[in-house]
Amino acid sequence: MNEQLNNQLPLKDLESVGLYKEGAITMDSENINALKRGNMTDLIELKNVKGNDGFEIDRLSARLSVVDQNGENKLRIDPVYKDVQKHPLLSEKEHEQLVNGEVANIKKEVVDKEGNAASEIIEFDNLTNQFLSYDPRKLKIPVAINDENLSPEKKRKLREGEVITLSDGTEVQYRTADKNGLRSNRSALVLSLLLDGGLSYLLITGISRLMGKQSAEEQSYSKGYLTALKEVEKQLERKQQKFPNDKSIANEINVVKHEFSNASAMSPAQLDTLSIKDADDVKNEKNVNDPDHGKNNPVGEDEHDIENSRGRGR
Repeated sequence: MNEQLNNQLPLKDLESVGLYKEGAITMDSENINALKRGNMTDLIELKNVKGNDGFEIDRLSARLSVVDQNGENKLRIDPVYKDVQKHPLLSEKEHEQLVNGEVANIKKEVVDKEGNAASEIIEFDNLTNQFLSYDPRKLKIPVAINDENLSPEKKRKLREGEVITLSDGTEVQYRTADKNGLRSNRSALVLSLLLDGGLSYLLITGISRLMGKQSAEEQSYSKGYLTALKEVEKQLERKQQKFPNDKSIANEINVVKHEFSNASAMSPAQLDTLSIKDADDVKNEKNVNDPDHGKNNPVGEDEHDIENSRGRGR
């Protein structure tokens, strides 16, 4: 959610690690979308990696992300570390709590480069075996999640890595180490983002569960979620009218239809809790059957990306 980061990928950097060839990025769409949003990818195997000092590594497993360096998007490579290095801000107990997964993050009060009081949120990434940190001031927070506006207090909590709870029981937590940038007790969320003076909608599916929690709410679909999902569909339909030959838009619409199809498995009693219009939308999508359904892809990436801040400390 780095406010200066746009969705332009550093193709030269990707080419240098063998991930951009003949005009195409050789990664799956989920990891490409993660890069566009400023999130971290899964572990990627890189080949013939060349360092600035001339050294070369035949093979390297690492997570990738795009970071802003003096207004330019650059590829960041986080390799897998054999041993966990001490973090200078963490006590021994805090170190163990993060590494053992007892807590999701730890907040520390610091002084920034300008001498101002600031906070640093520290997480542990068990894929690369290292600590990651971010400045919550640099996060661009959604104005609403699942059609529910976020209060200033909930926005503050989300920025600082705390779990927020919506009125329908949905729980959400920002996670800088997560490929989707957040975790929830729901498998999918719709974020409402204020971009360029207008409201845009972003559907994210395949969301990992909150640390230490497994809830029956995970597979349920709330009224707010379905209402926001309908807005995603409308947004994509408008986009498709402008770019009728863009197959990626059709794929994104199919993801939305798949979510409506999943919701159609709700019991009659659950459907009765929705508005008549929402229930009809679910029933109308009931027979959707497309080979692209089920892909865990964020929808609406091309125009409206979530962006992550990642000033990482080790």
